[in-house]
Amino acid sequence: MSPSLLQRAVRGFAVYDLCVTLPFATPWTAAAMLGVMRWVHEGLALGGEALPAFTPMHLFFVALFGVLAVIWALVRVLQPTALHGAIDTVGRGLVAAWMVLALTQGASQVLGAFLVMEAAGMFVQGAFLLGARRQAASATGA
Repeated sequence: MSPSLLQRAVRGFAVYDLCVTLPFATPWTAAAMLGVMRWVHEGLALGGEALPAFTPMHLFFVALFGVLAVIWALVRVLQPTALHGAIDTVGRGLVAAWMVLALTQGASQVLGAFLVMEAAGMFVQGAFLLGARRQAASATGA
């Protein structure tokens, strides 16, 4: 396993995260994106509860977490290290678990698309990290 392959995977999922979370980083763009998600839910007649109208307090928290996600994505774009990939892999597992919980509690199935990408990132980065660890262990004879 090439270290550059692991770095490309970490950076690639960071770029994906940046593209997906940047629209949630301000209250105005978050409101627009939530509207798009509501439109997709209704247009495709997806199961689960449609997204409600968000109050300014809801939008504050969405934007707050959008900013944090954008900053974390930028860290991984600029420094796609194995440590950052490992931290992100654990985070993706947690976020995927919360998505599954939300879906089982009746959230809009729009979350399904996000869940697929979270799980993909978790498994791909996890596989590359395990491969790099095994390669390092065999190189040191451990």
